Amino acid sequence: MTTISAAGSTLTQQLYQKLFDRLNLDGDDALTLDEISAVDAGNVKVSKAFETFDADADGRVTRAEMTPADTFGADTLNALIQAQSGSESISDQEYLADWFAQTDTDGDGLVSKSEREASADLRRAAAYDAGYATDRVLMTRRGVDADQPLSVDDFLVGRHLALKPTQISEIPPELQAGIKEMLDSSGADVGPTPPEGAPAQTSPEQIAADLAERASGPDGGVSFLSREIEDLRASEAARIAAAPMSDALTARLFQQALNSWTPREGGERPVVEANA
Repeated sequence: MTTISAAGSTLTQQLYQKLFDRLNLDGDDALTLDEISAVDAGNVKVSKAFETFDADADGRVTRAEMTPADTFGADTLNALIQAQSGSESISDQEYLADWFAQTDTDGDGLVSKSEREASADLRRAAAYDAGYATDRVLMTRRGVDADQPLSVDDFLVGRHLALKPTQISEIPPELQAGIKEMLDSSGADVGPTPPEGAPAQTSPEQIAADLAERASGPDGGVSFLSREIEDLRASEAARIAAAPMSDALTARLFQQALNSWTPREGGERPVVEANA
């Protein structure tokens, strides 16, 4: 059996390894269809998910097969972030509706706190793996109790500040510090606050360089700085390792696998519903 550790793998792979551990009820070296079917993953089509993972079609899913290495490689992650991020052909309302439909894994018309956290886990892992984040930010409306299940009307779409490299040179030096402050305060999806005791980077040249690097991602994306991304990935890997695998995150990982499902040669296998 080949074991894929978190070290040297993507954060998305690490999530799938945790999913393997969650499903592996008998603790052996492979998952069966019965083991996958035993977990309520939001009524997903279990046999299709099983076929997605069972790369050699031997009726068992090993730990090495329970990985998005091929299906969710770096190119696919980049394309996913791009598709979700800034295309002007998709309105903010359409973007919000798509996000809500994917996040509402139990289909009850509301998204619970655990469903929102699962969505954030996947988006953060994809962003850190790809090295940049979408410029669109999902926010709850003012006054909403975020601990309660929420409807689509409780959310709105915001935007990260993204400047093109050609715009950087046009910014007066006296305004660059203010822009940097806005970037630093716009959330972890753009970049962390510098560690306590770190030297302040007040040089206009450094600020301009940072802004140019942040704007170097695909259209509609905001890049992480090269000096911060490894620390962000390491911190997230540690958080994933320590956090329990929720039902909502299990459902989202199954859903992500099914989004890339194609039948094997010879036609589809019978579909088994998780809640059948």
